[in-house]
Amino acid sequence: MDAELLEAGHQVGSITGLTPAGEVGDTLSFAEGRVVEKASADAAAHTVDATGWVALPPLADLHAHLDKGYTWTAFGQPEGSLDDAIACWLDHGENHTYADIKAGARRHLVAALHAGVTVVRSHTNYHLGEDPLRGVRALVELRAEFAGIVDLQVVASAGPSDGPDDLGRAAMALGFDLVGGFPHLAEDPTADLERAAALAEEFGLGIDLHTDETLDPSSTGLAELAARTRHWPADVVRSAGHCVSLSTQDAETRARTLAAVAEAGVSIIANPLTNLYLQGWEHPIGTPRGIPPLREIMAAGITLAAGGDNVQDPFNPLGNADMVDVAAELVTAGHLTPTESWHVSSQGGRAAFGLPPARGRVGDVADIVLVRAAHIAEALAERAPDRIVIRDGRVIAVRRRVVSSVLDLRPMPASPSAPTPEGALL
Repeated sequence: MDAELLEAGHQVGSITGLTPAGEVGDTLSFAEGRVVEKASADAAAHTVDATGWVALPPLADLHAHLDKGYTWTAFGQPEGSLDDAIACWLDHGENHTYADIKAGARRHLVAALHAGVTVVRSHTNYHLGEDPLRGVRALVELRAEFAGIVDLQVVASAGPSDGPDDLGRAAMALGFDLVGGFPHLAEDPTADLERAAALAEEFGLGIDLHTDETLDPSSTGLAELAARTRHWPADVVRSAGHCVSLSTQDAETRARTLAAVAEAGVSIIANPLTNLYLQGWEHPIGTPRGIPPLREIMAAGITLAAGGDNVQDPFNPLGNADMVDVAAELVTAGHLTPTESWHVSSQGGRAAFGLPPARGRVGDVADIVLVRAAHIAEALAERAPDRIVIRDGRVIAVRRRVVSSVLDLRPMPASPSAPTPEGALL
């Protein structure tokens, strides 16, 4: 079967004709949900010709806000800094119902799935109003609905003004996965970090905190998080999202902090789209980019992942749940290579999530995204419009671009750069 004919639900035994990319050669074979050395005789009936396609690791969004998605219009189309976005959320959040949250979150997950994202970690606030746990409840229900298709972790994030930990204990009964929070926004960031860490320890959970989402170099919550969690068992998640202040600190401070983070096993999650939008409004000239030093983080041996963060809400009106856009920004603004950026946006996220690798190596899970492109750079440059998402050897989503124009109705002249008989270019 030609890859062009694949549809959701099709089983795939072997893929041939691939353009080698990353760690994948021209052929991939699957059996019992794993990549195998050679396809079995039974797989012949499920062989796919993928000439013109590359096979890349599936994408992972390690910092989403499913409870906020698609609220930008309803909340007044705000524009501005992080402080402005928070103020807008406080003004309108009480009217954001359980039904609104669940509908927006499902829309986000479906868009992510079609984009080749099979792993999502989402924060959710304790919401304003009479039902503060409606966000946790909606996301936990969606976690079950998307099981086996998109892996979803739910992070219950108490804000500095949410009061005692009673809400956190009540939310635990609903079954969230990780403790979250925003210590850098609290009057006493150290005390707020301790509150979150103690709650995680009480329930035997990991932690994922919004950390140092500011251009203030004196914000050192990342170092405090590393010190607070360094004694935790290696398999307990501890992640820090944003870490923007690293980009404004001196080299000695960065090096000292990153060494401590590596020793403690804290993963860092960069969110370039939202932080490029939110940070720097007060610097109209020489505007800081709001991205942590990605290459230094990787060189320190720290697990680096990426997140799409906000999707068309007060914190970013332009998010779209597509991690290819995030990976492209890691190249443009973060100065990673295309291969590095795809790795961070896929394998880095899976590692921080606690999932096995999906690199296309023998023994890896049979999860892959087919992209019609010649190489990773082209996939990022053209935003990979054609994608086929395979999980456990089964097609779970297909996205194709259909284009046409009046130019299709008449013959096109030769390209002005076509070779002449003498070999020169016109």
